[in-house]
Amino acid sequence: MSSVAFNDHAKVSKPVFLGIIWTFTALSIIFLAFRIKMKLSVSHRLFIDDGFALLAGIIMLAYAIIWQIKGQVLYELYAVGSGKAEMTVEFIAQYNIFMRYIAPSTILFYSCLWAIKFSFLAFFLQLGSKAKSHRIWWYIVLAVTLGVYIACVADVDYRCSLSGLEYIMEQCGTQSRIHFSNRTFWANCAGDIVTDILILSVPYVILRKTQIPFRKKMILLSIFSATIVVMVVALVRVVINSSLNKNRDISWLYFWSGVEMGVAIMISCTASFRQLFINSKNQHMFNEKAQNSYASPLISWNNKSKTKVSYESTGTVNTDYEEGCEKLRPMEMVHVRSELSQSTEYM
Repeated sequence: MSSVAFNDHAKVSKPVFLGIIWTFTALSIIFLAFRIKMKLSVSHRLFIDDGFALLAGIIMLAYAIIWQIKGQVLYELYAVGSGKAEMTVEFIAQYNIFMRYIAPSTILFYSCLWAIKFSFLAFFLQLGSKAKSHRIWWYIVLAVTLGVYIACVADVDYRCSLSGLEYIMEQCGTQSRIHFSNRTFWANCAGDIVTDILILSVPYVILRKTQIPFRKKMILLSIFSATIVVMVVALVRVVINSSLNKNRDISWLYFWSGVEMGVAIMISCTASFRQLFINSKNQHMFNEKAQNSYASPLISWNNKSKTKVSYESTGTVNTDYEEGCEKLRPMEMVHVRSELSQSTEYM
């Protein structure tokens, strides 16, 4: 996808470029740490969506490390392109190595974004809706999202990154190659936004007929709608590189790529807490009572036993066990009744 020419100047300086990338990387790690802490303290386990989010965080860290190491070569490239520095043999060798990181960096970018998309999809699946229409729509969105990811990775211009300096200098600056690179860049952005909209439609479809308080429904919808911020960043990333006939500025492109990855990770962490999906009446969000036979992972962690305890006047405790029906109940559903009976006999 990426072709390169010698640009006259960078739109963002090296300190700002690396500073912003590392800032969003650090914020992403903080949000992920908070997410894990909350999940372990409440659910005592991590879920599939948490695994995808952690994968995105690792990819973001690898992306930041690559640019920390190779960023100097990028800015030497700008100096050579503007005539402020000479093209030495040493620089050519470094530039050849640098270009081999362009395709991997692009793949890391798409892999990070799609890890977050799959995290959201896994989270929505774990909500436990048994409605057939919900499940069918979820699988459709999953198939489209996976297909777009494959397309984005497939249309990366690997030859202009990995084929060697001679090929890059001769072929990757031609107008036909630049047009191809820019068109695929715009197409990938469109695919990114369309899949975000499709994923965002999943909770809307679910919540549309859900019997939960209107206020909570609006809170949930507003949380998931925060993914619109990611779409805005994706659009900005394209608008700033909107010319069909010119190469994109590498610093500005990968600068906004880092911002988009960081924003996506932080929003996924904000929207991941399952406690919002249990209303105050212990009713599952799909209008299923907690005491039915369907054990949702959102409202139950033990479905193997039921314990009944009764106290008799003798002071003994009778305990009966019933298999396979107990669910976790919120405290407001627990009622304690104390009875005291006293009899007096007169001799």
